[in-house]
Amino acid sequence: MPKIKGAVEERKSTDTTKIDLSTAENWLIRTELMEICKDAITQRLNKQHFSYPRGFSGNPDLLEAYASIFNNYFHPHTPIVPSHISTAPGASGCIDALLYNICDPGDGVMIPGPYWNGFDFGIKVRSSVTPVLVSLSTFKANFTEELILTLEETIKTSTFPIKALMITNPHNPLGLCYPRGVLEECLKFCDNHGIHFISDEVYALSKFENPEIQDPVEFTSVLSLDLNALRVDPSRVHMVWSTSKDFGQSGFRMAITQANNEMAVALALAANTQISSLSTIFVTSLLTSPKLPKLIALNSQRLAQAYTTLTGFFKELSIKYVPCNAGLYVFAKLARQAQTWEDESSVISDLKSSGILVSAGRAYHGPENEKGWMRVGFAVDPDQLTEAIRRMKTVLTQMTEKPDRTHQEQ
Repeated sequence: MPKIKGAVEERKSTDTTKIDLSTAENWLIRTELMEICKDAITQRLNKQHFSYPRGFSGNPDLLEAYASIFNNYFHPHTPIVPSHISTAPGASGCIDALLYNICDPGDGVMIPGPYWNGFDFGIKVRSSVTPVLVSLSTFKANFTEELILTLEETIKTSTFPIKALMITNPHNPLGLCYPRGVLEECLKFCDNHGIHFISDEVYALSKFENPEIQDPVEFTSVLSLDLNALRVDPSRVHMVWSTSKDFGQSGFRMAITQANNEMAVALALAANTQISSLSTIFVTSLLTSPKLPKLIALNSQRLAQAYTTLTGFFKELSIKYVPCNAGLYVFAKLARQAQTWEDESSVISDLKSSGILVSAGRAYHGPENEKGWMRVGFAVDPDQLTEAIRRMKTVLTQMTEKPDRTHQEQ
């Protein structure tokens, strides 16, 4: 709770000199989004929208729009229809409702590390579910056979009854996609143990070109896999997606869970909070807009440019980082010579004193021997990113650490 209180106080700060690279928000297409939003409200808002929202699992027009984007961009093996979908205020709200339905208080959900630190609190609040760390030897082991072997070890030794495996694909904080083969093995593992598989795909459309990666792994949605061929029970497979990350709308609080029909009804009952009419109007307009394909392409282009700008700075100062091609951030070892978690915290504190906020690697539950890493966001206004780099360079070059000449994490 002290950490949460500190984070809340940070959000309440009115200090405009701080540059927040710790929060995964996308500012790169907000001008274009503003135009679509204004047009949507002007053209679609009517008296009916001042009443309680229509629909049980979500507004019918909104669910149609969601089904359309899944069918067009996620390449589902089975076409998605509105009855498969249930909405909630944000991806965390979807996951909360899902766990409330599939878990009992005291159950555990396995999550491979490193993972988004928000899960530590978010899945405990109402469902009373405990995140069970799947501890891997390296960052890249998330995307190899080692993950499956470690899952088997973890489920055998866990002191909590395991009800689900949850992954984020593309990965947060590593910004890489899971290979299709690894996803299929994860699904088989879950089916063999009679547990649920949850795929958090909130960065699915935030992909970009990165020439540093010679043979990039393309994004594979769990929706695109043939569950029958894998002999996996579809009723225990769930996908969560939101417009918050891919379309820079964290403030609109809207996400969906795609699952089977019966689960969609249960999720609607458990979510207990409907989406506001204004959010519904805008997101429906956005997802059905003829401008959408160009907007997704533009977002990808700008993400690539911002990534190149930030990693160029890392190379200049010989800072290790994990090359990535998805997401809004880079995982980098800014505390280059850190030997302890205190060393990591010290660098974070120095950066904060200069007005730069980054996320501590320790909070993401990576390997114990990997100290000094931080998640650094880059999807901010280009001028802000330039200023952030200037400040980081000042802080890091003033340190007496001997630079590590390895640019990239192997």
